[in-house]
Amino acid sequence: MERVLSIGERLQRLLEEAEKESERKLAEAQRKADDIIAEAKDEAENRRIGAQRGDGIEDLTRAEEEKAKAEAAKITEGYRLKADAVKRVSRESLDKALELVLKEVLPE
Repeated sequence: MERVLSIGERLQRLLEEAEKESERKLAEAQRKADDIIAEAKDEAENRRIGAQRGDGIEDLTRAEEEKAKAEAAKITEGYRLKADAVKRVSRESLDKALELVLKEVLPE
């Protein structure tokens, strides 16, 4: 009987220790979560203040301008290639095409 009581007491002690340990871990996790939340709030507040002052807008504007310049260069190159192709058509070919169009459009 004493042996059973002794085992019961040890189990009770282990259970109490486990509860204390779990409460400690829970409190530590809560502190860490509170720290992370506080840090995130500080960062959000700093970004909000920066946005109100206009910080970061220059970087965003600069990046968008670079994108627009790259797109404009691409479009310009496309039209330059088309213009070069038109320029390569010989004057003789243009004259023949013009003559053909005039024959079709104007009656004799």
